[in-house]
Amino acid sequence: MPTVTQAVEALVRATVDMPDAEMDRAWVWREYDEEGLRFALLLAQHELRELAVRLAAMRPAPPTQAQRILGQYHSAYRDLTGAVAGLRDDDLDRAPAEGEWPVREVILHMFGADHGFLGTVQYARDPDRPADEEEAGDRWPTWRKEHGYAAPGSLPGGIADVRNAMFEVHRRVLRELEDLRDEDLERPAGFWDGVKPIRFRLHRFEAHYVQHTIQIDKTLEAIGRGPSEARRLVRVLYRDLAAVEMLSDDFGQRERGDVAKTIGERAAAIIRT
Repeated sequence: MPTVTQAVEALVRATVDMPDAEMDRAWVWREYDEEGLRFALLLAQHELRELAVRLAAMRPAPPTQAQRILGQYHSAYRDLTGAVAGLRDDDLDRAPAEGEWPVREVILHMFGADHGFLGTVQYARDPDRPADEEEAGDRWPTWRKEHGYAAPGSLPGGIADVRNAMFEVHRRVLRELEDLRDEDLERPAGFWDGVKPIRFRLHRFEAHYVQHTIQIDKTLEAIGRGPSEARRLVRVLYRDLAAVEMLSDDFGQRERGDVAKTIGERAAAIIRT
């Protein structure tokens, strides 16, 4: 049985490359027979939204503040996933204008920032970190390399490789920071912009993604690869998948399984036709 994420990915693969004209193709669900194929995606979005509400109601304990912030970051990550869905490998290195970054360079910058933000928070939490800010600053470059928070200087390969690299650092952020307590958020964390609380550092993950996902949007428009209707709908799917993914799979297995089965079967039916 596929997970909800796997089912959504199958539906994305089945539809993301379709031209706008294909969205008018006949597709019927119960009484709904006039919206065309686009309704297959809109209905999946409806199902994800409903599932998120049901799962949230089952949650045994409220999330911590850090978990809420990381949920916002995950939503921004999924928006980025949607923004680059359907891109071809050669889209990565086409600059919108002389001297401006292509998509690969923008994502490399985001990739490096995630490593830097994560390292900053973890350095602030390290019990062996010097109390003296000047000494702590001197040790930071070495500590960062020793603990694996120095990002590689390149992101080689095609769009699948780039997406995988972003997924891995994103997953690392979620795993390493999910145990932050509310009181930890006020601890000081120094970076290039001075000393600010961990709370501020956590919110920078999302804010930075929002800033540069917009840059990617503008870049794709400039190189003639602005989103089709299918890609716009896929982006909405990823956005609403985020809320489901951030709810622990320790509960709601039946509800998750029902939605995954429905969306997966829908994707298979679209591929067959």
